[in-house]
Amino acid sequence: MTTSALVPPPAPLPEGTSYHFTAPNLASTVRLARHWVVDLLQTGGHGRLVDRAALCTSEVVTNAHLHTTSSVITVDVSLTCRGVTVCVCDGAPSRGPRPCPAWSDGCTLRTTGRGLGIVSALADRWATVSGETSKTVWFSLLADGRVTP
Repeated sequence: MTTSALVPPPAPLPEGTSYHFTAPNLASTVRLARHWVVDLLQTGGHGRLVDRAALCTSEVVTNAHLHTTSSVITVDVSLTCRGVTVCVCDGAPSRGPRPCPAWSDGCTLRTTGRGLGIVSALADRWATVSGETSKTVWFSLLADGRVTP
């Protein structure tokens, strides 16, 4: 005999709400952060942004993991009807990362260094902000796909 139960869909996320995820600086944090961002976007009604957000999140969290000695990595996600902003913060206030476009001659033979070039190509906006004790790399994806000033 087979039984089943209907489970109501999750309630939509409130407009303009921010979510916070903090994890140790481990390789597994990349996957956890990516899945967490994807779940938030799907629940928040931004399924069209999932692929770009997943890739950008993976790249930025991977950079924090590989290139810092920060003990934790923090991911903040802000959802609005216009889109999503993802901020990845680490405890390394060093100079900001520099993008290397995946198509540039300087990157063609390297096995690393293309992450921020990918973020630059996929995000509607992105930047790096360094403080005295931390660095944040953020990116925004707009629901309508248009860049606004």
